[in-house]
Amino acid sequence: MKKTSYILILLFIFSFPGLSQEVITELYENPVIKNAIAGQHHQDIHLKSGDQDEETPVLLPFFDDFSVESVFPDPRRWTDDEVFVNFSYPYRSVNVGAATFDALDSRGNLHPNASTFPFLADSLNSRLIRLDSVFYPVSRAITTADSIYFSFFYQPQGRGNPPESWDSLVLKFGYDSGELHFAGYYDSITVPLSVYIGPSDTVWPGDTIYSPRPECDSGLFMVSNRIYTYYDNITLPCDSVFEPTIKWNRIWSAEGMSLDDFYDEHLTYSKQVMIPVTDSAIYFRKDFRFKFYNYASLASDYNPSWRSNCDHWNLDYIYLNINRSKKDTIYRDISFVESAPSMLTRYQQMPFNQYWDDPTNETKDQLELFITNLDTLIYNTKYNYYITDEFGVHGTYIYHGEFCNLFPFYTSGYQNCIDCPQHACPLIEYYFSPGSGDSALYSIRHVVLGDFTAVDTIGDTISYSQKFFNYYAYDDGTPEAGYGVNPAGAKVAYKFDLNIRDTLRAIRMFFNHTEGDANEQLFHIKVWRDNNGFPGEELYSQLNEKVEYSYSLTDMYTYMLDDPVPVNGIFYIGWEQITNANINLGFDKNINARENIYYNSLGQWFQSTYQGALMMRPVLGKKFENIGIDENISDEMQFKIYPNPLTDGRLCFEFSDNFTDIDKSNMIISIYNIWGQQVFESAFKEVVNLVNLPKGIYFVRLTDRNTMGSHTSKLIIAR
Repeated sequence: MKKTSYILILLFIFSFPGLSQEVITELYENPVIKNAIAGQHHQDIHLKSGDQDEETPVLLPFFDDFSVESVFPDPRRWTDDEVFVNFSYPYRSVNVGAATFDALDSRGNLHPNASTFPFLADSLNSRLIRLDSVFYPVSRAITTADSIYFSFFYQPQGRGNPPESWDSLVLKFGYDSGELHFAGYYDSITVPLSVYIGPSDTVWPGDTIYSPRPECDSGLFMVSNRIYTYYDNITLPCDSVFEPTIKWNRIWSAEGMSLDDFYDEHLTYSKQVMIPVTDSAIYFRKDFRFKFYNYASLASDYNPSWRSNCDHWNLDYIYLNINRSKKDTIYRDISFVESAPSMLTRYQQMPFNQYWDDPTNETKDQLELFITNLDTLIYNTKYNYYITDEFGVHGTYIYHGEFCNLFPFYTSGYQNCIDCPQHACPLIEYYFSPGSGDSALYSIRHVVLGDFTAVDTIGDTISYSQKFFNYYAYDDGTPEAGYGVNPAGAKVAYKFDLNIRDTLRAIRMFFNHTEGDANEQLFHIKVWRDNNGFPGEELYSQLNEKVEYSYSLTDMYTYMLDDPVPVNGIFYIGWEQITNANINLGFDKNINARENIYYNSLGQWFQSTYQGALMMRPVLGKKFENIGIDENISDEMQFKIYPNPLTDGRLCFEFSDNFTDIDKSNMIISIYNIWGQQVFESAFKEVVNLVNLPKGIYFVRLTDRNTMGSHTSKLIIAR
């Protein structure tokens, strides 16, 4: 069905307020990209057009598998940053991570040219590549006899939105045509006004000034827009900047489709494409380059609260080299394919006192891991996982998976629980223990290694942070979409199950931004008892709350309850819609908590039809301060940090007099940037190493794990 038809259907449904429905929308902006930019992790890697000739080319082999969750492409290989490098959107690809193409730009916003008609969206441009020569073991020219192949894996949709048939992913090869064109800007020079005028003279607005230097273009000038005096300097255009004209040849493209249709057609979730590079006259040169780009089309421009991202493609394992063939589709590589999982049966995170009351049922019997072997050889691999207490109380536990044969992916698929349960489905024979207090923090690291006869043993590592604080979470903390209901009066309920009685103190919610923040609507917070597996009697109602955002774009806003709510067993948190607008709660597509999501239609509750998890969390336990950095940050110094500004990376802590008796073993160090993004977390230490944080302004927070009381101080990092 065409997207325009969907719009008409939506308008038809919305015109009847008695009807209620769930709605999933893609993101209007990418909060992970925005956090990276706000946190100063993003370096502007766009090359100025005039610098292209000075660019250092990449030598063969060219390879990138995007296995580092870096948000932006590696500038050692790529010249732009419009694609999103991530672990969230690819589904069962060849390894962890991919470059995702969509309708959002390098700043995490919808492309300015986005429309319901196909538009040019993301691009991924390689740096210059030396396709004329190889330099190891000896330098020599490349010829057609070297058999050059370009390959990559791709998948439409992944965990995102399926591209329509009129949308596409395109590959082009490029080279310098030998011609130049105007780059759109000029080189400039700065000169003192004393070159032109005497001490008593003045340059007035509207005066024309030419460059005095002979090397500048005599036809360029500037018309002054202000008053200049004898002692001022002035910047003038000097010369037009020209750049090489790149000739691009279309090499390959794929039409959009859903991931299910893609699998039915190719019997794989990620298909490899092999392309020979044979035209030596055009491509065997020192300035070869290639680029991928996608065409996308929005589902709707009609309503700002629905205008959102769409048409995802995931690109992976890009490889260009000599001495290859059409059958060279294998790689000496073994890797994990999905992110590391939680060890909890139902939740990603939960309060430790609730866990410790029934650790047997709250801990999974076994994990499910996806391990792939991209070679044709059978590798005898070794697998372990390591559980480390981050508070330093219980040390490290090691699970020994021993050795197991890992068969080629192309013939046998992923490692499976029948042939190798100790690797693909490792048992969990460990219960998390508290340090001191009612919280705990553990790091779980999975390691697989193979080919122990080689000097360069192959393998892979993935990690998970298992947190036990004062809240429950089904979600992993990152939204891939938005969730809403319609019309006014509709309700959403989220089920949680306690092992012991507790007190609900707050509800944390993550709302996606929409165009013009059109989702900033009022809603009622609700809490319900259970009634035979569905929301029942209303326990609590807090009226007319407004959609709010945290300073941290991936942190949650904390809605404090006016009155504490005693809860026991199964209870539900949620909201009642006041308007028809979609309030757009964050929706995590990587975790499936569908059986715990309910929505109300005409007074009747239904279980959700969408697989995913709402980014909504109940906060329980003792009375606590609002720990969200979305509240005002106190400037009062409750502890001393030094040196400040910090230059060498070693930050020291010293408590003030009113903190002399504090139990430091209960303290957590959290560091946030100016946007509220958490960039560091650890158990308390007198000295922590922050050498990896870039310069900027930060907030250092110490939190007591028992009371969740916290105190904050400002830190400046200067390099």
